[in-house]
Amino acid sequence: MTFPMTSTMTSALRSAAWLLIVAALFAPVVFGLNTYYVHVLNLAWIFAIAALGLSVATGVAGQIVLGQAALVGFGAYATALLMMRLSLPWWIALPGAMVLTGLVGAVLGLISTRIKGHYLAIVTLALNEIFRIVALNEESLTGGPMGLRNIPTLHIPMLGDNIDRQLYLPLVLLMFASYAVMVHFHRSSLGRELRAVRDDEMAAEAMGVNSVRAKTIAFVICSVWAALAGGLYVLLVGFVAPTNFTIAESIKMMLMVVIGGLGSIPGTMLGAFVVTVLPEALRDLQTYYMAAFGAGVVVIMLVWPKGLGVVADWLCGDFLTRGREAEVPAPAGPLSLAHAIAATSSTARRTAAEPDGGTLMRLRDVSRSFGGVRALNDVSFEVRRGEILGVIGPNGSGKSTMINACSGVVHVEGAIELEAGRIENRPPWDIHALGVARIFQNVRLWESMTVLENVMVAWRPVAGEASGEAAIRAAALAALDQMGVRHLAMRRARDLSFGQSRLVEMARAIVARPKILLLDEPAAGLRGGLVLELAQILKNLRDQGMTVLVVEHRIKLVTSMCDRVVVLNLGDLIADGPPAAVMETQAVVEAYLGERADASADAMPRRIRRRSASPVVVRG
Repeated sequence: MTFPMTSTMTSALRSAAWLLIVAALFAPVVFGLNTYYVHVLNLAWIFAIAALGLSVATGVAGQIVLGQAALVGFGAYATALLMMRLSLPWWIALPGAMVLTGLVGAVLGLISTRIKGHYLAIVTLALNEIFRIVALNEESLTGGPMGLRNIPTLHIPMLGDNIDRQLYLPLVLLMFASYAVMVHFHRSSLGRELRAVRDDEMAAEAMGVNSVRAKTIAFVICSVWAALAGGLYVLLVGFVAPTNFTIAESIKMMLMVVIGGLGSIPGTMLGAFVVTVLPEALRDLQTYYMAAFGAGVVVIMLVWPKGLGVVADWLCGDFLTRGREAEVPAPAGPLSLAHAIAATSSTARRTAAEPDGGTLMRLRDVSRSFGGVRALNDVSFEVRRGEILGVIGPNGSGKSTMINACSGVVHVEGAIELEAGRIENRPPWDIHALGVARIFQNVRLWESMTVLENVMVAWRPVAGEASGEAAIRAAALAALDQMGVRHLAMRRARDLSFGQSRLVEMARAIVARPKILLLDEPAAGLRGGLVLELAQILKNLRDQGMTVLVVEHRIKLVTSMCDRVVVLNLGDLIADGPPAAVMETQAVVEAYLGERADASADAMPRRIRRRSASPVVVRG
């Protein structure tokens, strides 16, 4: 018989675990552990700080960095040279080295925006060899193969009789402080942006994330923490040489991140401890100790495929997530948008009968080719403020390409104007900041993040509004409430059904209250009843002041909600006008049926043969 684990029991177990951890950390000081093992533990805490920086770049931001040892070495040499050549005290030399190494990281971050994946790994791996060669050959600066000796070390006599005992507790405290800062960063706006870039860079950019800035900051943080570790190593050992910072050390630090669990900040701490201490604990096996170490690593990964972060994240609990939102009861029965309709109706500011508000967006002679295929061919139309504009056409007619062009995902020829400014070929994050939001044809949520975090990433401040975490959270919850999925706020995006994912993506698009909403087949994957409910929600969003451009294949949905329709076929705009009038034009019928209207009048759908006196512009 099993008993459910209550929150009180979980909290008690977590508290007991932390008491054991604290006791274990103080044990070397209280019981006078052998100086050699204290030195090994000090190296573990220093490596944990270096691995922490690597975890931000690789685990959080998804940039593969295999040159962390070179950055640690740069920080170590910079600290040593500032103390020896400029006679600076350690408390100035160490921050100075961190600044200098951060500049190196900024250059690497800019490089990372041009290369990705294994190419970036190769470039950063080469950084180790470049550093080694420079350190070996610049003897007048670095001491060459013999390195730099007699570097001033840090002494705190009241904490012990030798430097390892003196620095043990300060290094432990500094390591935990570093991790607390980084956990706070992980759950901040920038931390969410980095995770979004890692999961899906295109979606992140379309939702307003400046990927160039985010990657550069990730590399700067990686470098600064590496420099901190390098400086602490110098203050502990008093010696530095090129052999201390080889490719093998970079791989060891990457192993710490992997064993700790990619993306787990607390897990990296455990990974660093295991990779540093376990080989020393197995030294008695002599020539077989490295084989035993490798087997131990394999066992850890088999038991915890996601790394030791499973344990570390449990230990940190709500400290990682700022606590959970209050549970909202899930609606009974199948997924329904009735609550969303009521929520969006209550905030409507105008009715659809209000007069046209002028042109909001205009496309003029927009063209785009993919190789020999012309996806858009001199397409020109306008989107009027306060309307729902439908874009229809057969598969391959250029509808998604047109939305991609309006959101900055693809570059085009011609002009796209938003209000008085040109937006074509601008970065997606700039276009999002101007008030353009979108959803994709295929759902593109950031699956490792919660639903609430997904929506929070896309929030952007409005002048005069608060911009703290509480305000962002409240706005994201309100957007989820408008889509009727607030009860999913603390779920991981990977655990949602397709219909739920689509509604979360809609909430993510409206959280910043855009001027124009670009929807690429929003009804895809929704059952019939939900489609009509979605149409009402879009009308309510229009009544709140949003302009909606929607690509859709379901003619019934288009005619029920759109004020105007444009039709694309093989990259050409062939019709523009009221839905009923557009559906009966000969060019549109031929595009859908593949034959002339007068040759198959009896076979036409009734909705297309319906007559209308409304004007329509036909282009062919």
